[in-house]
Amino acid sequence: MPELIRRTILLEAKGQIEEVEVRVVHEDGREHTTTDPVWVYGDSIAVLAYDPHAKTVLLVKQLRVAPYIMEEEIILEACAGGIEISDLSIEEACVREAQEELGCQLTNLNKIANVFINPARLAERAHFFLAEYTSGDLNIEGRDLDEDEDIEVVELSFQELRRLYDKQEIRCPRLFMLTQALMLKKVGF
Repeated sequence: MPELIRRTILLEAKGQIEEVEVRVVHEDGREHTTTDPVWVYGDSIAVLAYDPHAKTVLLVKQLRVAPYIMEEEIILEACAGGIEISDLSIEEACVREAQEELGCQLTNLNKIANVFINPARLAERAHFFLAEYTSGDLNIEGRDLDEDEDIEVVELSFQELRRLYDKQEIRCPRLFMLTQALMLKKVGF
């Protein structure tokens, strides 16, 4: 059974980075102590908005420092964001984020998964959804982006998304998993 030895805050900025020490005693008597830095940020949602009639998806494109310093790339992502205190449910957070980032109304929200994106270093549960939207019914000017966001909305056909998937050009793990879920749904891929 694991035993928490200590949690020490190393840095506070957009959440906090903690050094966490945990001891595990195995059934055979072996003991192991792990000390790791963990970013404690809070839970999130990610949604892939799709139009089953137009056979399109809505994605976001914004500068992310990590991919940029590694490959000088700006990658496509699924719509995602944190769950705020004012959100009455995870589903409400999903709808709010889609309105804020994509400028669209979602229907037929379907929860796909609840995963740890990086269980080794990030204390964040990500709740994944597929949801429908209506192509051509976007309110880009009415979006309510956070002060630090500079988001471009990108509408792709199912065929274009499938091509990105097949060529291993999807670099966002949330988008990768949600694309697989959409493909399994067989809505025109």
